[in-house]
Amino acid sequence: MNTVDTLPPAPKLRGEIILDVFTHHSLRFAGAPINEDSEYGDNERLAYLGEKVLDAAVTWVQFCKRPMLRADELDQQRREALSDEKIESWVVGYKFKEKVRCSADALPSLNTPQEMRTLFSSYVGAVYAQNGMNVAQNWIASLIDPNYEPPLSTGYDQEHSFSFKKVKTESMMSTPPPQPGTQAPPPPMNPPPPLPNPLAPAQPSAAFLPLFNQTANQRRLVVEYPAQFSGPAHAGRWTVQCIVNGIEKGTGTGASKQLAKEEAARQAYYAMGWAPRT
Repeated sequence: MNTVDTLPPAPKLRGEIILDVFTHHSLRFAGAPINEDSEYGDNERLAYLGEKVLDAAVTWVQFCKRPMLRADELDQQRREALSDEKIESWVVGYKFKEKVRCSADALPSLNTPQEMRTLFSSYVGAVYAQNGMNVAQNWIASLIDPNYEPPLSTGYDQEHSFSFKKVKTESMMSTPPPQPGTQAPPPPMNPPPPLPNPLAPAQPSAAFLPLFNQTANQRRLVVEYPAQFSGPAHAGRWTVQCIVNGIEKGTGTGASKQLAKEEAARQAYYAMGWAPRT
């Protein structure tokens, strides 16, 4: 049986999502509506998301193996990697069951394979929701393959880089040099207008939060978003800080936690020098 000492560290969760993961449905009455005050809902929603992430992460690891596996071999190894025994060993190794809040009547059911799978999938879903696919992928891959090493860059990054270089090269060569004995065409009367900077503060709708989290993850930085609420429940304000490796890099306020978090990430993105100030 795996123990926490032999498992790779589980990505840390921040804020109220921890309660969402470890609050058992037995503490909610039958037919209870989703808690709209929660950013992610409940552990069952996170478990549904986590099941998809877990399946995709394991499938990708098997898909990248060399020599290549046939489709039927991919499916077989995926099933083995996500067996009830494996899920149980991870739940026990990380001591997830000890953190669950549930009714006394539900305690025995926590040992069933389905409950353990729901609990682990809920944690995976929370990791994905807060940190993105790269963090979840690398963690799950390390669980099923201790020798796994994350790639230096994703296929998307390589394709994007190649496309940019290709377009840039073609644009530079689109105007042929003047032939001997001919006159070069005159330059344009007015220079073309500068392209808009999508990261400029004039674009308040730009989604900085996923961009900041992805960049921080690529640079192996630890990011936290402590949040505080002040004022009356119907008209209060959220204040969220963006803490990078223990240092505050941005602070946002807003009517919702998500808006405040987005503003904090925007400030931090510029504070880290990842985008020019305009």
